[in-house]
Amino acid sequence: MASNAFSTPLTSYLIDRYNMKGSTATDVNNIFSGALNFSPVVGAFVADAFWGRFKTLLFGSVFGIIAMVVITLSATIHQLKPPACSAVAREAGTCLGPSGLHRAVLYTGMALLVVSAGGANPTALPFGADQFDARSSNERHKRGLARYYNWFYVIAMTATFLSLTVLVYLQTKVSWALGFAIPTALMLAAFPVFLAGARVYVRVPPEGSIFTSVARVFVASCRKWRLLLPHPGDAQRQEEELYNPAIPASAGNNNNNAQVFYTLPLTLQLSFLNKAAIVTDADEEIRAEDGSPVRPWRLCSVQQVEEAKCLVKVVPVWVSGVVWFTTLTEMVNYTFFQANTMDLHIGKHFTVPPMSIIAFLYLSVALAVPVYDLLVTKLLLLVKARRRGRTVTLLQRQGAGLVVGAAAFVVAAVVERRRRRSALQSDGGVSSPTSAFVLAPQLAVLGVSGALNLVGQMEFYNTQFPDQMRTLGNAAFYCAQGVSSYLATLVVNVVNARTRRHRQGGVGWASDDINAGRLDYFYYAMAVLGAANFVYFLVCSHFYQYKGEQQQPRATDDALIAEPEDQPARDSAASTTDGSEAALIKT
Repeated sequence: MASNAFSTPLTSYLIDRYNMKGSTATDVNNIFSGALNFSPVVGAFVADAFWGRFKTLLFGSVFGIIAMVVITLSATIHQLKPPACSAVAREAGTCLGPSGLHRAVLYTGMALLVVSAGGANPTALPFGADQFDARSSNERHKRGLARYYNWFYVIAMTATFLSLTVLVYLQTKVSWALGFAIPTALMLAAFPVFLAGARVYVRVPPEGSIFTSVARVFVASCRKWRLLLPHPGDAQRQEEELYNPAIPASAGNNNNNAQVFYTLPLTLQLSFLNKAAIVTDADEEIRAEDGSPVRPWRLCSVQQVEEAKCLVKVVPVWVSGVVWFTTLTEMVNYTFFQANTMDLHIGKHFTVPPMSIIAFLYLSVALAVPVYDLLVTKLLLLVKARRRGRTVTLLQRQGAGLVVGAAAFVVAAVVERRRRRSALQSDGGVSSPTSAFVLAPQLAVLGVSGALNLVGQMEFYNTQFPDQMRTLGNAAFYCAQGVSSYLATLVVNVVNARTRRHRQGGVGWASDDINAGRLDYFYYAMAVLGAANFVYFLVCSHFYQYKGEQQQPRATDDALIAEPEDQPARDSAASTTDGSEAALIKT
């Protein structure tokens, strides 16, 4: 709530209270948004490699409180902000801009908020998931973890909805200081509650930088690219021939302990990387005391190989998520522009801030997730057998969200066609007498898409990344949003450049003057982009193999198993190269 109370209306805040020009305020907002979305990557690395999730979350929470205190003071103390300026003076360009002190205090608060996001955003969700026994065979435990992801996002969407309605109204109609002071007070009240459970939290210790391990796998597999893998069609038999030392369980008490990182079975996907675990005569002897190789850049374990595969396999699905976030950003941005040209009244005396129209999106997500969790999944249980404890896989849920998201743009195009016609027919041809609440259906449909795709993405990254990198998996969710904010700008520029050539007046479809442009055509183009993204996602899903799944041996390998005992020897001989690095050592 605190983050959204500041970041969502930031452009308006900079224009109204800091007397910045629109272009300058937009640039500052873009830089801040990019830093806010990319900082979780740094925080995730620190949490997984050095501090652990609890300490990193604690660090982010403390900096979040300090940041909001600084921002609230900057909006309250007159000496820390420029003098107020009327709309007429702002239009004439005679307002006094912010001084060096004003900018220093403002940017300090923004920087502290970025640091807070780097610590809190990537760790909050996985730290909560650490409290569940994800490896339990109890179906109730598994279902509890799945519901945790759903309800975590319900709370997040509810907080965003309140930020876009109650807080935005207070900021624009009462005072910015009050709009910032309320979430600051809530953070101060919530922090002791968070600390109250410190003694009973399950804390997963950091495991060191896994990026080094991933790099070793790629280096080792490239060095051994000429070697042939044993039993190329049978993952189990191949795993027996590769370097696969036992991983000791983590120690600790019930409160601070941790989690035991379970080994992953060898898979045949991306089998080139499996060569990193081939033991050759040229490799140094394995130390008996701890089982670690002397030359780690030449030899990696099966566990390290599978962890590297997890990262590689997630990337294509992540790209699809970036494209979905891009379309979501386009809808949010232009819905705000549409609302600015429409009737925002409720009754005769109450006017809704344009930014509050976006709240329908988050309200829709907050309502759709419980419906999906409590109703849809139970109905599907009646018609579909369970698969690993769930009725719908994570990829199926994301795919359904992509389809609904493309449909949302079709609805938006129909509504925009009506809005534009009414605006051009009204006096002045600028504002439309149509109520801004006709924009609610397109946001509601997009919210249903978010309930499927957003939560699906979040759970997908947290479960499909290696156990030691779950915080980074959550950071990938925020990183996708950061990339999409820049990609959305690129898409608009490309569409305008291509359509400007074919329209009179040199105005593109997504023009700043939406009455002069053709925003309905742009929405149709986004629907086509969403459909293309869905096709791409289907291809990725078809080839994706979930973490820990092992392929069944091919028929040819079954035949090999039934052959005489000298067959494995011939396999080993056939798997060697002409050099001295030929012999495979079974460990």
